[in-house]
Amino acid sequence: MYNHYEILGLTSSADAAQIKAAYKRLAMQYHPDRNAGDKSAEEMFKLVNEAYHVLSDPLKKSRFDQHHNPHSTAAEVDQREMNRRRYYQWKHAQQNPYRFDQNYFKIQGLAVLTFFIMAGICYGIIHTATYFIEQKRIEKFIANSQKLKVVNGLFESERFSEAFGAIDSMRKQEPLEFRFIFARDSLVSALRKKAEQEYRQAEYARAVKHFVILQHQENPTRLETLNMIANCQFYLGNYPESLQAYKHIHHQQPHNLDLIYQIASINLEKLQNSEEALQYFTLGKVVFKKNMSDIYGEAFELIMDPADVPDIYFKLFIGRAKSNILQHDFTEAITDGNWAIYLRRNLVDGYEQRAFAKAYAQDYSSLCEDVVKAKQLGSTHIDSLQRKHCR
Repeated sequence: MYNHYEILGLTSSADAAQIKAAYKRLAMQYHPDRNAGDKSAEEMFKLVNEAYHVLSDPLKKSRFDQHHNPHSTAAEVDQREMNRRRYYQWKHAQQNPYRFDQNYFKIQGLAVLTFFIMAGICYGIIHTATYFIEQKRIEKFIANSQKLKVVNGLFESERFSEAFGAIDSMRKQEPLEFRFIFARDSLVSALRKKAEQEYRQAEYARAVKHFVILQHQENPTRLETLNMIANCQFYLGNYPESLQAYKHIHHQQPHNLDLIYQIASINLEKLQNSEEALQYFTLGKVVFKKNMSDIYGEAFELIMDPADVPDIYFKLFIGRAKSNILQHDFTEAITDGNWAIYLRRNLVDGYEQRAFAKAYAQDYSSLCEDVVKAKQLGSTHIDSLQRKHCR
């Protein structure tokens, strides 16, 4: 019979790791896939597998060492025999069924009794704890309900800032109380509805007061709220406050042409600040050219149909012409008039502004043509130019 240690190239003192490593190395070396048609390699592969099968099993290895290793000492043989006996004892114990005698039932009964006693104790503890926790929860619920009544009372008496301050303090103390979160959202919604109703009824003073409170309670502030504040201030004649609110919206919507026009118009017509008005009208012109270039290309003025352009662009150029005239930049004012006429040839404003700009610039070449066209379209502001330059 073959010596498994010699086949694996090991000594009888080799441990499990060495046996496994030798097997992997030889199995790879003599594997049939790597030695196709080699009968000797195939035979060697079988021997390597058999050697590993024996030596990797502690019991089989012990038996093999006992019968095939002549150099084993008496102590080693005794130890292997003891290990073998222990193994058979363990195996026999695993196969030996339980004995259901009187002592067995006493032990099982005591275990069951102990289990029920411990279960009863645990149930009593849990039940008592649950009772006290539930009582505490009910007390907290009643207390919080009372706090919410106080907050609702403040809100109904229109002490809105106090109501929001109280609910915010309650939320800070108990951030996980969902009723406080829901109550605050409800207060914000109710205040918004109240302010919007006052706005629709043209009660702008009351509406703006409530919108300002709402602004401080929204996080982040809604653009609709800022727009309502700006509109209310405008209708109340508080133009600086209105302008501030519109600018706040503009920071978030820098390309909103209606907003740009509104800011520029307030500066020009309400605050007589033509310098700042010109800045915003110029911004509108930049947005106009960018939008048209994106749609039609760089030569958009040769391609686009002016009738398709929104009226807001025409208004921007009229406002820019007025601002440039006030800033004594008459050349730019004439250019703005050209754009306004190009966009809306049937409206009088473009001809009026271009005529005034030409008069201030002392450019009389086609001044009277603009004056005549403006008169034909119904102008009532250009008679002085007609009398002075177009007799």
